[in-house]
Amino acid sequence: MADVTLAPGADEVAMAVMLADMLKANLEKPEKLKDFNKLKARVYINAEDAETEMTMVFDKGSLLVYGGKEGKPDISIITDAATLLDLANINIKMGMPWYFDETGMAVVKKLLKRELKINGMFLHLGALTRLTKIMSLN
Repeated sequence: MADVTLAPGADEVAMAVMLADMLKANLEKPEKLKDFNKLKARVYINAEDAETEMTMVFDKGSLLVYGGKEGKPDISIITDAATLLDLANINIKMGMPWYFDETGMAVVKKLLKRELKINGMFLHLGALTRLTKIMSLN
């Protein structure tokens, strides 16, 4: 069973609650739990259009979710709420995020247009790949 906890006050941030619940459900799948147990990273997410932000602190088998920016993130994802949903819908093929279908290509186009900004993407590519795999609904 994965340890996913909301930090004090995070229950007042709808996006933090929604993502924590989504992750709890995803982590019932053994392949996602395996990646979760290896992930150690601080991830900041900002949905600019919804004026909401959160920080997820993964520590190899546990996750603490904050309702705002907390500490210095390894990875920062800044975009709109619709693109966050696109990220959750990325397909996983052969154990890796798949960017060669309609959803994946839409995410790549948004990255290139700077409508989706992922700071720390190259420095923490392994962590970003694991994050994508555990957050994907597919």
